[in-house]
Amino acid sequence: MTVWQAFESAALRFADRTAVEVQRADRIESWTYRRLHANAVAQSQLLAAHGVERGDRCAILADNDAPWCAAYLGTLRLGAVVVPLDTNYSAEQVAAIIHDAAPDVLLVDQRHQDVAGVALAGSPDTKLVTLEAAVVAAGAPTLPAAGGSAVDVAVISYTSGTTADPKGVVLTHANLLAERDAALTIVTVSEHDSVLGVLPLFHSLAQTANLLLPFLVGARVVFLETVNSTELIRALGDRQITIFCCVPQFFYLIHQRVLDEVAKGNVLKRVLFRKLMAANFALRRNGLNLGPRVFGRVHALTGRQMRFFLTGGSKFDPRVGRDLYSLGFTILQAYGLTETSGAATLTSPDEAHLDTVGRPLPGHQIRIVPSEDPGLDGEIAIAGPIVMQGYYNKPDATAAVLRDGWLLTGDLGHVDSDGRLTITGRKKEVIVLASGKNIYPEEIERYYLKSSFVKEVCVLGIATPDDPTTERLFAVVVPDMDLIRTRRVVNTGDLMRFEMEGQSIHLPPHKRVLGYDLWFEPLPRTTTGKLRRHEIARRVRVRHTEQIHRAAEQRLPFDWGDDTHAAVAAALIARRAKGAVPRPESSLELDLGLDSIERVELFTELESRFGVRIADEDAVQILTVQHVIDAVRPGAGQADAPVAEDSWDVILRDLPPIDDPELKRLIRPRPFAGPLWFVVLRTLRLLLPGLKVTNVGNLPTTGPIIISPNHQGFLDPFLVCASLPYPVFRRLFFVGAADFFESRLMLWVGWQFNLVPVDPDAHLIPAMKAAAFGLAHGKALMLFPEGERSIDGTVKRFKKGAVILSRQLQVPIVPVAIRGAFELWPRNRGINWKMLMPWSGHRIHLSYGRPVAPDRAISYDAAASTLREDVDGMWQRLQ
Repeated sequence: MTVWQAFESAALRFADRTAVEVQRADRIESWTYRRLHANAVAQSQLLAAHGVERGDRCAILADNDAPWCAAYLGTLRLGAVVVPLDTNYSAEQVAAIIHDAAPDVLLVDQRHQDVAGVALAGSPDTKLVTLEAAVVAAGAPTLPAAGGSAVDVAVISYTSGTTADPKGVVLTHANLLAERDAALTIVTVSEHDSVLGVLPLFHSLAQTANLLLPFLVGARVVFLETVNSTELIRALGDRQITIFCCVPQFFYLIHQRVLDEVAKGNVLKRVLFRKLMAANFALRRNGLNLGPRVFGRVHALTGRQMRFFLTGGSKFDPRVGRDLYSLGFTILQAYGLTETSGAATLTSPDEAHLDTVGRPLPGHQIRIVPSEDPGLDGEIAIAGPIVMQGYYNKPDATAAVLRDGWLLTGDLGHVDSDGRLTITGRKKEVIVLASGKNIYPEEIERYYLKSSFVKEVCVLGIATPDDPTTERLFAVVVPDMDLIRTRRVVNTGDLMRFEMEGQSIHLPPHKRVLGYDLWFEPLPRTTTGKLRRHEIARRVRVRHTEQIHRAAEQRLPFDWGDDTHAAVAAALIARRAKGAVPRPESSLELDLGLDSIERVELFTELESRFGVRIADEDAVQILTVQHVIDAVRPGAGQADAPVAEDSWDVILRDLPPIDDPELKRLIRPRPFAGPLWFVVLRTLRLLLPGLKVTNVGNLPTTGPIIISPNHQGFLDPFLVCASLPYPVFRRLFFVGAADFFESRLMLWVGWQFNLVPVDPDAHLIPAMKAAAFGLAHGKALMLFPEGERSIDGTVKRFKKGAVILSRQLQVPIVPVAIRGAFELWPRNRGINWKMLMPWSGHRIHLSYGRPVAPDRAISYDAAASTLREDVDGMWQRLQ
């Protein structure tokens, strides 16, 4: 039997049922099996008219649509061979495949005619035919089907892979039908199913899931004219989809959306949600799934008729898989290659083992070929009727991977005692470090992807300049800019460094990336979602070479033009990081090194010079030099206006009034709450017998002061508060990040300790004015100049906020060194409860330095560095 004969049998049985629906912007286009069959016949007639015979090759370059399916089936009816082409290919890539496969005809849709025309310029023997032309041949006398047998070649699929050397995989009718038959023994697909097809049909997994399986059992397939999130959600909601085959990224989006919604709830709701997930996980292991009822809102996202999802093409994060399984979703994971006609393994609907890719399809075998390197897993080999015949026109390449009926996949993995396969990496993608350790990049990437701010990451092995034979771990990271904008974060670089450091903690030292680039465009991938690592590595090398050349330039690399541009350039050059060369496309933060304070200083200076006002909501969107130029252009005629000597003189000149609704509570009397919390904290301090406080007498007991400790962890504010004398404690206030005080409980805690919740990143000026307001009324401000908890307990770079407030308000800074708190509760890790025991011997030491008076003779940067050196010196002496 051939694929065409199997389809024709189904088309006769289900002639009036819908075979294909195409969701267009303004309508749903429907094709019955009778119509699809008739168009397939018309396609075969058209090809025959162009001289195509049995065994000839016909290439297809078109988007998913009913005519694509008709062309595929019509080619097989004629006994010819289908050559599906990647619609992402350039004209040069199409030409290379045309040269290799030498098809008689190239079938194209309207969108790809130009690319096809350029590609065929050097191939006069290949005719260009549009898919729409088949209608012309529909009235001609019907030619009988060519017949043929299962051993005939049906498809030559060119693998895009992750390299620049695509190879044509030769698959017979027997290969394709064996794939169908084996899959149907694990999952049930019938004429009652509706399959959503978004994977491009030129890929082998899509041909199996979205063409062979449904068309040979009478199911309905839904294609999207435009594949985007809006159309996808629309199809899931309107088209009664029961089966959806897609790449893992889709599930990550669903998972992230669920987590974001849960995070908005209070602590009780979050705990309850997790408990319900755990309960349903246990129930599912015993055959009962209450997920669609308990988590109905979540299931509404994908449609309530959904029976199961099928995913493949790249590794699936088992953490996401477990969560979605607990929510009640059934996800089948497939593993295979184009060389295995699509899937070679498949998890069954009743299994939760998404950390594996399942067992081999029935009638097929998998074995692990031991590695010569004892530090690596063995290579996966597959045998059975789905394995290809070889690579077209490449006998050497065929011999390299087909040995005694076994296909060497190039993938590494291991098989458990129940026969389930786990993929651990690719043979050619293993990174070899200088230490000789072998690293699987996908394993490392999974850890960094746990950060909600990391949208994509690719881990590479980059050779060191002094030894090009060894590699160090390097990453390319794509931030989730939608989430970052929602959180109104300006300092993306600082945020991503914080996140990368935090995730690194959970990895052994040899598995931590030692450097990374931030990219703001999607990483290049194959059609099934696999990272094109070779291409990413090439781009990294090019970018680094360009950066070296730019750093070597001692002049501005372009003409800044008029006085407006020159004034902006001068303001930027005064603040840029050493060696940074400003260009119109330069990022203020990532390329020029401006932090949030320097951004405010820049904008204030330019507002004064150009007589413009940059609104807070606009300032958040100013990311590049060109954005700055556009923001000040309305005042271009005032480019020579005088500029204030110090931007902060202007910013902090007018402070909020005493009756400001958000700040007036800072100066209200607290005759009961103040003493009460002082006693509570002093009592709790007794639970830390290892806490030692020295030189607390350095604290002025009257007047405004800024208390500036290093930041070791979440316990730091409690430790400092519990060590303060009451005259200082009763005047204490904080300015804290609003994100930590969104719940009612945390907001109440903030009020009790005179905390003003603001966004110190996107709304730095209101934060600074709130701090200045409190100091102007004689209060004591606790401010952590590092701005974040230390990743390793050492003292990090100090930001300028404390010294700016000190100079502007003429308030002394009291440096504080904290040592030992990091070991008790390190960042991104749990509390070491054993250290709280009196017999642990662990000590936490706080030391107060002498007050530092403001000094206008030195710059803010120098003052911040000096303050940091003071605290670091005290910290070192506490060893």
